Amino acid sequence: MKKILMILALWALLVGQSFADDASAKDSDSKNKTITVHGILVDTSCYFEEGQKGDDHDGMKACGKDCLNSGIPAGVLVDDKVYILIFPAKAFADVAGQTVEIKGEAYGDNLIHPKKAFVIDKNGKKPIKLTGFEMM
Repeated sequence: MKKILMILALWALLVGQSFADDASAKDSDSKNKTITVHGILVDTSCYFEEGQKGDDHDGMKACGKDCLNSGIPAGVLVDDKVYILIFPAKAFADVAGQTVEIKGEAYGDNLIHPKKAFVIDKNGKKPIKLTGFEMM
């Protein structure tokens, strides 16, 4: 419970700062920037708390998937920067710890509202279904 409260507080801080940054940016530019990022899909709880990047960690199978299914925000780790995905995390649960490509609107410095998402493996890119989850 303490872990979840810490993550929610961190997430609220990031979102609040991002929207503050975004509001000042919108004064000069009415459109958000579309970006594409490639990186490892992480559950932000285990990544920020313990640096975990995969799905299986700390002796637990599918911990990343379980965290994302429980609503912990998904992120994309690119080098040392994490982009938080503004989208229901369940859409990304099956690809926790895998390489992904996310295309979407950037808000502030580290928030992305995905419009297209792909998992990348040795066989190429496969789309991640984003429809049916969003309430926008």
